[in-house]
Amino acid sequence: MKKLIVSLQKNKGYFIRLGLFLTLYGLIFHYHPDITARLYGYHTESSQPYFIYLFYPILGIFTLVKWKEISSMKPYKNNLWQTILFSLLALIIFLVPVKGFLLQYSHLQDVIPHQFIYYFPMFLGYSFLFIALFNIRFVRRFESELFLLIYTVCLYLIAEVLIEKFWFYFSDTILMALGSLLPLISKTVVIDPSQLMVKMENFTVNIGATCAGVYSLTTFSFLFVASLVLIRKKARIKKLQAGIAYIMGLGILYALNIVRIAIIITVGAFYSPDLAMELFHEYLSAIFLIGLFLLYLYHVFPKIVKKPL
Repeated sequence: MKKLIVSLQKNKGYFIRLGLFLTLYGLIFHYHPDITARLYGYHTESSQPYFIYLFYPILGIFTLVKWKEISSMKPYKNNLWQTILFSLLALIIFLVPVKGFLLQYSHLQDVIPHQFIYYFPMFLGYSFLFIALFNIRFVRRFESELFLLIYTVCLYLIAEVLIEKFWFYFSDTILMALGSLLPLISKTVVIDPSQLMVKMENFTVNIGATCAGVYSLTTFSFLFVASLVLIRKKARIKKLQAGIAYIMGLGILYALNIVRIAIIITVGAFYSPDLAMELFHEYLSAIFLIGLFLLYLYHVFPKIVKKPL
């Protein structure tokens, strides 16, 4: 315990930079649409609900797996010019009127998905912000790992675009499951598959793309693969067990998504529609996802490697 405390104190500079980056990341992601609305007169939104959470588990995994190397680094001061330069580059990227560019060249929407047009410059800006806080010295020390993280984010974005086109298949399955589950709670349940609609009492929801579970499944896949790639540098992976664990994780997460929707409908029907949509709808899926992944991180991953981490 004493060694851990000493190690944390020795590397407080890393945690200060990390905390500052994650704080700025969250603030920028939250307020960026309002800033563009004030500056350019439009409000930019996207249907990708998990992107705001991505960097938190990504950097958590990075810190956990590379802790020995991070802790072995000597404390260093930021290079003032690097911090200023990359901060300015990040600021410029964040203030580029992305949607205005998209509207001006509207034909691009037929070639490039709007997610790329919005999120690619945003993540480029976050990359510059990361370099501004950690500086080039740190980035060079862990360039392969950081490149992997950026690469997997791009893969995640591609997967999101592809899977989004098939979300209605997931919605149909969820409606079938709710048709068996919800009548156990109330006899007033009405399900209309043609409208992807579920009604209980006076509360009605539509099982659209954001409720279909494809985003959480993609996020789990991304985190699972990224973790294995990082772990592989320190331990050999049992491929069969890893494959089984991955499939089981997808099944558990999909079942949890059905439970989440059932909870939202029950809370909205019998307690408060506002509470159901503003609290449970917005955060319950993220809680389930993070909880399941933490379970995997501490209990499943150690069992699918051929030597201890």
